[in-house]
Amino acid sequence: MKKLFLILFALIAVSTLRAQESAAPDYNDIRQKIFNPKHPNYYPALVKRYLENDTTLSLEEYRCLYYGYTLQEDFVPYQREHQQLFDIRRRLAQSGGMIGLCSDAQRQARAVLEDNPFDLLAISTYAIAALQLGDSTTWRQMRGRQEDILDVIISSGDGETPESAFHVIAIEHEYEVLNRLGLEVEKDSLVSATVEYLRVKPNAEGEHGFYFDFSACRNIYDVKYSE
Repeated sequence: MKKLFLILFALIAVSTLRAQESAAPDYNDIRQKIFNPKHPNYYPALVKRYLENDTTLSLEEYRCLYYGYTLQEDFVPYQREHQQLFDIRRRLAQSGGMIGLCSDAQRQARAVLEDNPFDLLAISTYAIAALQLGDSTTWRQMRGRQEDILDVIISSGDGETPESAFHVIAIEHEYEVLNRLGLEVEKDSLVSATVEYLRVKPNAEGEHGFYFDFSACRNIYDVKYSE
């Protein structure tokens, strides 16, 4: 039954992905909005609402938040992987809700989110720990953030070609999208300096793989660190 539920969830997610309209992020447009104090999408105001778990934030506002983060001074392209956080999330998923493990997971996730409020690994880890601790309010808040960010990525393309790739601001977010779809990566390969193809393992949905565009990381890296 659990396996059937996961298959049905993945089918619904892929169907939604195919049906919705998509558009690559327009960074010039986003810049004009988020740096204008008089615009409704002024970045400090949006971030405040995001951190206060404002559930009325629209998809467009989340697009300005997520892609606009790359335009902030404190954005760090190609952040190092949080292997310890990944390991503890895996242990959480396998555990029965050990209080000490959950508390440690939330502490680690909180530290990461203080540096990067859009780190999907930290958000999902915090959510899993909250659920196992019986904190349904925090679980819903963190789960809501995670789903809204994934919606933003999925709204940026269809993933079928390099030209219509999903746009991410961190390479690890590619794997979070596939996790949401219930798919496992079989192989990843670069098709250009800023586009990666993730081939997935055989699955009931008949999906073979998706293209992801991480040009935001590459472009900001070149600006900040090229000599």
